[in-house]
Amino acid sequence: MPLNLNPHLLKVPLYIAGKSIEEVQEELGFDEVVKLGSNENPLGPSPMAVEAATRALSEAHRYPNYWEKVLRRKLAETIDPALTERHFLIGNGGCDVLRMITHAFMSEGGETVTASATFPMFSILTTMFGGATMAVPLTPDWRFDLPAILRAITPATRLVILCTPNNPTGVLITQREADAFMAQVPDHVVVVYDESYGAFVTDPAHVDSIGYIKQGRNVVTVRSFSKSFGLANLRVGYAIARPDLAEYLHHAQIPFNTGSVALAAAVASLDDHAYTEAGNVLMRRERAYFYTELDALDLGYVPTEANFILVTDLPLDAQSLADQMLRRGVIIRWAGTMGFSCDDLPTVGPIPGTVHTYAAVGYHGHGFSFGTVCAKMVTE
Repeated sequence: MPLNLNPHLLKVPLYIAGKSIEEVQEELGFDEVVKLGSNENPLGPSPMAVEAATRALSEAHRYPNYWEKVLRRKLAETIDPALTERHFLIGNGGCDVLRMITHAFMSEGGETVTASATFPMFSILTTMFGGATMAVPLTPDWRFDLPAILRAITPATRLVILCTPNNPTGVLITQREADAFMAQVPDHVVVVYDESYGAFVTDPAHVDSIGYIKQGRNVVTVRSFSKSFGLANLRVGYAIARPDLAEYLHHAQIPFNTGSVALAAAVASLDDHAYTEAGNVLMRRERAYFYTELDALDLGYVPTEANFILVTDLPLDAQSLADQMLRRGVIIRWAGTMGFSCDDLPTVGPIPGTVHTYAAVGYHGHGFSFGTVCAKMVTE
């Protein structure tokens, strides 16, 4: 007798993660590898987070509980005095938070509306829970087409998911755009703002999604400690919503979904202001460097508000370029897995070793910057 498999799960494509340094070292025999394909923080974790995590390890035999409440309280205190711990839901990384949201609102016959080129987990999770994704193309200037997204909403729409800054374009949604959009969203739809890269934003026009939550709107904001706080390996993310929505989302939360070691590190990282400021300074510097180098190579790119840059209009196949860079010990990401054509390629900065003086992506062990390698390959 054959197994009874979940038909929804059979439709779910596997998420294609960026290669790890260890994988490339094992496959290609490099001693040193530059990893730029997963948007990780080159500074490593906050020293205060490491210290807190080390202390928490002595209680590793205990189930986590208390530290989740501490983190929710700390987040409320840090983000907005109008928020309380009841506005927050903690997850095992941002993807787990997105899973809980999708599980809570999606079922067979339901729909998610989002962009065609954005974080693929939005569509993957929708399919996993029996729904369908309505993928709306970006505008010619790489923005979310919010009027077209409004037109795509139907009575079957459960979720609209907006990534700002968008992964992989780095383009944000402005307050003006969001206000016009939110004024027309039907009451049966939950709008999710994925702000996993929001801490890198310098443009004051960026939407304040928390404002909609304080107004009592059907809005959930998703954020993460993986990027700007350098805790990608520990898996800590969170949702912010009005208290009744947050309480409902807890029904999709797996008990003890995040360990105390990770939670204690997250709490401590919120107090390490010197670390976060150093990361922001480095990111602004490396963005400027990338723009200069890409301009010198006459390569197209999308100005970014995140810690990665989408390179466009390449004079060679982007997937081939990513593979050739890999064979030189540099991991970048092909955008074809994220809803783009093969002509667009996202790569990321900043440099993995700040002790060296090279104002380049790459480092002294390889003796090149991203720009020089790309130029060499374009002319080969």
